[in-house]
Amino acid sequence: MKRTTALFAGAAVMFMLAGCQTGPASGSGADVIDDETVENGSENGDSEAQEDESEYGTRANPLEIGTRIEMGEWSLAVTDVNPDATDEVLAANEFNEAPADGRQFVMFSVDASYHGEESGTAWLDFSWAVVGSAGNTFGGESMDDYCGVVPDPLDDTGETYPGGDVSGNVCISVPADQLDGGTIRIQETFEFGDTRAFYSLA
Repeated sequence: MKRTTALFAGAAVMFMLAGCQTGPASGSGADVIDDETVENGSENGDSEAQEDESEYGTRANPLEIGTRIEMGEWSLAVTDVNPDATDEVLAANEFNEAPADGRQFVMFSVDASYHGEESGTAWLDFSWAVVGSAGNTFGGESMDDYCGVVPDPLDDTGETYPGGDVSGNVCISVPADQLDGGTIRIQETFEFGDTRAFYSLA
């Protein structure tokens, strides 16, 4: 019950703040910490690659899985994506229900490290969504987006102090026909500036 209450509380906060984003809708690029693809592109002197690097992390040029970025008081990365984790999620809890018709559970793993001066809570400090190939956004604003109880959830991680690391899974129910070309969107929950970044689903 405690976890369910927390999930609904978090979803309510995300819903209230969904219309408050003032940065570019498709992002303006991410602050990349470590990414071999970007480094190699720069070393090769490819002007097109360098141009893409300046906007790496936007919806048009999403981050590759495993790319670590800085956002707010955290460094983090989406480290793994399972575009159809339906069977895994259903097996995690006997009360989980199958996704709505035409949908499947998209589950991805997140690693995050807190570098602020006080403390943070990863699952509250960030909101997650999948932006489908048709331009629709899924994640927290509809009960159809809800997966139920997932294995090793990020929302089981608690308050984190400087130097602390957390990891866990995030799951969103998404229409199967919008996955090809879709992206994972992350943004700071309580920051209304330009804080969006996008990861590729592939």
